[in-house]
Amino acid sequence: MAKTDRLGPSPKMPNDGERDSLVGLYFRDASRFEMLTEASERRLSRKLTLCYRIISAEMTLPDDTPQTFRAVIGSLGDACAFSPRCRRALNLANACRRKLIQSNLRLAVHIARRYNQQGILMSDLIQDANVGLIKGVERFDPTKGFRFSTYAYWWISEEVKRCLQRGGRLVHTPENVVNEIRNLHKVSLQMHQNLGRMPSQTELARAMEATPSRIGELRALAWREISTDAPLIEDGSITLGDSLEADDQASPEQRMSGRDDRRALKSMFSELTDREQAILSRRYGLGLPEPDTLQVISEDMGISRERVRQIEKLALRKLQALVDGPEEGFRL
Repeated sequence: MAKTDRLGPSPKMPNDGERDSLVGLYFRDASRFEMLTEASERRLSRKLTLCYRIISAEMTLPDDTPQTFRAVIGSLGDACAFSPRCRRALNLANACRRKLIQSNLRLAVHIARRYNQQGILMSDLIQDANVGLIKGVERFDPTKGFRFSTYAYWWISEEVKRCLQRGGRLVHTPENVVNEIRNLHKVSLQMHQNLGRMPSQTELARAMEATPSRIGELRALAWREISTDAPLIEDGSITLGDSLEADDQASPEQRMSGRDDRRALKSMFSELTDREQAILSRRYGLGLPEPDTLQVISEDMGISRERVRQIEKLALRKLQALVDGPEEGFRL
């Protein structure tokens, strides 16, 4: 049977600008490993299935344990404590894992190059594509009968999309926060279609069962960071950092304004009950490292989530009435 390659007989070589770069060197290294033929992949899958079966029997794992590297090998502690047959199976499984990764490096590079020209360094795209490839290898179940390259394609693409969502940040956003940002975009789009306008921060917070301050944080994180080394003129002699104010201390007016705001808030909170103060403080993270969810508050206080929501709304209405009172007096 003739060998087939979904990427063509040979990968597209990098252009002159990339040829001597780190990306070009990596591309040449990845090209050394040929992709598996369908027959070779089936043989590799049979070896993995046998290895997982031997290790599962040695570990007496439940029958419904997924036959994946992550589930089977991940449950294996110190291999030296097991039989020689189990250790040989472990070594063979590791060799098969390495073979799957190496033979699909070209696939990872191919997918990463599809998302080039979107403001992210090619090296970052390839790095995340490889992370997706490794995730796919460790979650691949050879007993299902699917081709690994088809299975890995989704994992690689998903990880590259996460890279694009994080943007060119100096510090990468954690994966769980990236998921929150993606969910925020999805909910915002749906509400925009339903309302015919952009939803407010409060409306988004209510729809996502989060605090308005958390929505603001996610919106801020969604913006891509700009390096202070970014040039402001073509010759690069002046950078963004050169134009920033060196003194990052707050002005006296800013410090006084913050102090007055805290005093006003403390005065208004004194009009609330102890339970209302506690719930608002926890929901909006006042004096806390981060806000608490409705679920956490309800469990701590021994009341339902809906009751927590009702108390929160009542307390906010009280505060709103305190704010509106002086304004109505001035109108008179």
